[in-house]
Amino acid sequence: MFVKDYMCDWVNTISQKKTFPEVVKQMVDKKTNSIVVVDENKKPVGLISSRTLIKQVVPEYLRKNPTNSMFGAEGTFDKYSSKAKKLKLKDFMDTDFHCLSDDDAMIEAAVYSLKSNQRFMPVINGDGELIGAITRTCIKNALHNVFFKDNQINPKDNR
Repeated sequence: MFVKDYMCDWVNTISQKKTFPEVVKQMVDKKTNSIVVVDENKKPVGLISSRTLIKQVVPEYLRKNPTNSMFGAEGTFDKYSSKAKKLKLKDFMDTDFHCLSDDDAMIEAAVYSLKSNQRFMPVINGDGELIGAITRTCIKNALHNVFFKDNQINPKDNR
């Protein structure tokens, strides 16, 4: 069982030159919680998730003690969101991520998903260009086909 058999061949991408509001808009428009940041050669250089966005608007003192957020004044969320408005993606994108090759085995995808807690892993070709992604749903579909050999799903129907 290989990554190429289960990967999503569509991936939402964005340039690292874009800003915080631009990535929020694109993620909302595309109805996605993950997006791959690519360079001009379509090579993955970062990941943005909804969690990455939220980290930019929650101040450190509240991350350390979430109970303090109960005392936040009206407009606190707006205030910290506005501070993030001018950030470029390259300034806050996650750069510590694992890419898979389309020839990798699905067990490798499962292992890296657990190890890094990545819900979404870019898949690259031999030149390092983005060609797809493996999500936890892709891994779940592979599990289904292991357990239900006489009722296989076509992974391409469930992307």
